[in-house]
Amino acid sequence: MDQKDHALLQTKDEIFNAFRPIEQLFKIMDTSSVEIYGQLTRSYADVGITLCQNFRQHLDAILTAESGGNQNDHR
Repeated sequence: MDQKDHALLQTKDEIFNAFRPIEQLFKIMDTSSVEIYGQLTRSYADVGITLCQNFRQHLDAILTAESGGNQNDHR
């Protein structure tokens, strides 16, 4: 792994780590009681989790294209 690939991997990790609290919020919302908080909270959680997954996939694709490598680092 050359210096550029290492730097991109480190950047990716930093972005994912900064984004993780938002992702965790949606996961907590997804486990919320429908009886107490209603179905709307679960619906928001579904949307949020899907957006988080899309974000990770797009970021991975962008950084992989930038490095010119393959996508072996799946999280």
